[in-house]
Amino acid sequence: MKVYTLLLCIVLTPLSVSSAQFERDLIEKEQVNVNLLQVYDNKHIELQMVGEADMDLLWFSIYSARLMSVDGDYQNSQLPLKLEIQYHRDIEAEDLIEATVDQWQHIGIANQDIPRLQQQIEQAWPDVKEGDKLSFMMHSDDLGQFYYNDKPLPIIEEPGFSKAFLGIWLSEQTSRPELREQLIGANK
Repeated sequence: MKVYTLLLCIVLTPLSVSSAQFERDLIEKEQVNVNLLQVYDNKHIELQMVGEADMDLLWFSIYSARLMSVDGDYQNSQLPLKLEIQYHRDIEAEDLIEATVDQWQHIGIANQDIPRLQQQIEQAWPDVKEGDKLSFMMHSDDLGQFYYNDKPLPIIEEPGFSKAFLGIWLSEQTSRPELREQLIGANK
């Protein structure tokens, strides 16, 4: 019930949807893992692309990323935000997790917080194959959801997780400032 209450406060208030109607929608779905993106789709709120970028390492193409928001502009406090990553090579979940932890350290996430955050991705992430898409929808600093090839994974309700995860790309301390500039549409 904690997830439902949090969803009512965070997701539905900006959408002007009655909490009673939303609870009925959730009950009708009879799912533990609610697809939060579907809530927006059902209310005819389409996310618009803010920017896109490619991540290359030497001559290897690793992935293409797209950032999306309600109005197609990036503002740090405007939610929801969605980051889509389309992989151009096979990568084991263990390697993705290790790279994520390295990036969290780089952007200054406190060392004592990393194991707690890491646990969330260890439970959620699969190995990815070339062509797979892993997306993350941020609803608040503490609430988000991953999608694997557009299929919802469990909701993550962890203090600071969403902000820390998207911070890898969107923080001013990112290791790839040129990627950040492209994703946030700084050159529009």
